[in-house]
Amino acid sequence: MWLLKLLLLSLVGYVLYDQIIMNQDLETIKTQLNEGLKGSNWVYLAGCVLLMPINWMIESIKWRTLILPWKQISKTDALKAIYAGISVGLVTPARIGEYGGRLLMIEGDDRTKSIPATLVSSIAQNISNIIGGYLGALIFCYCYFSVNRFVFIAGSILGLLVIIMLCALFFNISKLNLDWLNRWKWGKLLNKQAHVLSLYDRSILNKVLTLSHLRYLIYCTQYVLILYFLGIELSVIAAFSGVAVIYLLQSGIPLPPMLSVVARGELAVIIWSLFTVNVGGILVATFGLWVINLVIPALLGLLIVLNVNHIKSSQNDEQH
Repeated sequence: MWLLKLLLLSLVGYVLYDQIIMNQDLETIKTQLNEGLKGSNWVYLAGCVLLMPINWMIESIKWRTLILPWKQISKTDALKAIYAGISVGLVTPARIGEYGGRLLMIEGDDRTKSIPATLVSSIAQNISNIIGGYLGALIFCYCYFSVNRFVFIAGSILGLLVIIMLCALFFNISKLNLDWLNRWKWGKLLNKQAHVLSLYDRSILNKVLTLSHLRYLIYCTQYVLILYFLGIELSVIAAFSGVAVIYLLQSGIPLPPMLSVVARGELAVIIWSLFTVNVGGILVATFGLWVINLVIPALLGLLIVLNVNHIKSSQNDEQH
């Protein structure tokens, strides 16, 4: 276990060094931050930062909702699991390491059961991203692009059909046949715990999807707030619809941690260049949101991972 902790510590340190210390835009970041802090715009930054713990607290409630049907877990332990997952996810493509990080707070055979729970939580969040991105893309294209009417209507109908199909699959997830997973060793392990899905009735899934929508609204608001903090002047409609499009596109970019921030920044430049020439501010907004929503909680999660044996010992002592 200590080797894994050392590896995680090294990887997190490398990612932070590569993305922050060695960042080629470090001087631009400093300049933009100083400009934003001079006036009253710091209020926007404060709002963005304050929304971060609320965002992850909602995620912990969502994940705990999916764990409770088969295991009692406290709100505190659920929150610790989320932060541990962020830490591991920070150094893996598409943050897939969050699955492993959350397992650290679950003991024994129940660990593998939490994999389907985390998967359902992730699916719900992706559905929210797609729904929000769909609505945002419609508004963005209608207001700021001259799109052929037929193409616009066809795209709208196609997107709506995809959303309906995804929601139908989500609310019938307990009926899925996963026997095809038995072809692979890891698939057998996952399928063995797939019975957990049968415990999720419509009320649980509805709560999980609602919490996912709330999370989506929060991190869209965070992005808009940090744009305003950096003095990028956008209407509310342009800001929220543009953010929705960016989140929709970037969710399909499973890049390594060392490239993800750069790729997201370039994507944001493409979208916001329609409204502003402040490329530095756009890049800083993307970088700042990454630091606030992932780096800060990842450092907290790292402390939790490094002390996971101590935490479990304390839990066992309390139980006895």
